[in-house]
Amino acid sequence: MPRPPEYNRIDVVNAAMQVFWAEGYESSSIQKLLSGMGLNRGSLYAAFGDKEGLFLEALDMYVEEVAVTLKATLWSIDDPLLAIRSFLESVCLIEDEAIRSRGCLLFNSISEFAHVNHHLADEAEQRTKPLNALFEKRLAEAQSLGLINTQKSPKAMADYLLTLAVGLRMHAKMNTSRETLQGIINVGLSAL
Repeated sequence: MPRPPEYNRIDVVNAAMQVFWAEGYESSSIQKLLSGMGLNRGSLYAAFGDKEGLFLEALDMYVEEVAVTLKATLWSIDDPLLAIRSFLESVCLIEDEAIRSRGCLLFNSISEFAHVNHHLADEAEQRTKPLNALFEKRLAEAQSLGLINTQKSPKAMADYLLTLAVGLRMHAKMNTSRETLQGIINVGLSAL
């Protein structure tokens, strides 16, 4: 009978997520991951199969963390436009500079993999679909309340908001001032 693991899986995956988020997938060598996670090579492969398996589990953990922001903003605020604004502000006006400067693990991964690893690019992109669907739902609600133009497609506006979120995270990564980010949000939302 195999020995049970002597580590906390959540802590280990979180440590790997931090390495992937800071370094990117390709730059996260097995040695960097092992060092960050405090595991040996055999334990990593026994627990996750390979680097890709570990990455996908780390990506899922990241999505779970983002879901907390979604619940606090897009799901919980009654006014759909205020909910969207609150979400956009929460993802780019982050107080913690270390987190701001890393951008978004999902968007970073899509960008990194787009031309070199279609499988992982697709995996990361699939994890953006719930956000897009929630944008679409809240925009349709805003239309039904007469808050925004009813001639525009909620799907097209949701795609636009996802693009806006990507751009905001990139600007945050570039250390753009909070005032500039707020201005981008204001202009972006005025297009609805």
